[in-house]
Amino acid sequence: MSRGVEVESFSVPPLGNTVYLVYDPGSKEAALIDTSCGASVVLPRVAELGLSLKHVLNTHGHADHVADNAAVAKATGAKVGIHEADAYRLELVARESHPYLAAPPPPSKPDLVLKEGTVVRIGGSDLRVLHTPGHTEGSVSFHLPEARCLFSGDTLLAGAFGSTAGLGSSPARLWRSLERIHAMPPETRVLPGHGPPTRVGDEAWVANLRYAAPH
Repeated sequence: MSRGVEVESFSVPPLGNTVYLVYDPGSKEAALIDTSCGASVVLPRVAELGLSLKHVLNTHGHADHVADNAAVAKATGAKVGIHEADAYRLELVARESHPYLAAPPPPSKPDLVLKEGTVVRIGGSDLRVLHTPGHTEGSVSFHLPEARCLFSGDTLLAGAFGSTAGLGSSPARLWRSLERIHAMPPETRVLPGHGPPTRVGDEAWVANLRYAAPH
């Protein structure tokens, strides 16, 4: 996607999650954006490319996005990063049953507590954390400026946005997060947690969203 960094995507079950492998071909340093249930697909690719997986970066703490955190971290030594407001979910998902998983995923440890503005270095490239709450209180997007792309998790999808029906969700905060993303350059490529990629400029409907705050 750019001279300094490469991005590969993997669509994995159970909910059609998209896992992104971001790596620097020169240094062989890499990060994984979410793990979902993708360890069996991603780990062989990491080995094939001879990569050193430094980070597992979660866009948020829902089980379908973090299920294989522990497996990937154990296999590679990667440090797990998640926003401070969603860190508690890594243990929570291990205590709850999920209709789309055969068993609760094992807990993973938040080695890297992310905040607005946190920078994660991958070779010579920087991934910048944007706090984009609403789907969960600690949802984040990862901005890779040199590649003009944004890993948006479940905040912005192609033609849609993440649910605000769950624990810690907020329609008002999601609305503000969508407005923030929509203010980015229109050519910015959006790589969501589900479904096909899109561009900020192709999501013009965001400008027409209205949120009526209670009086």
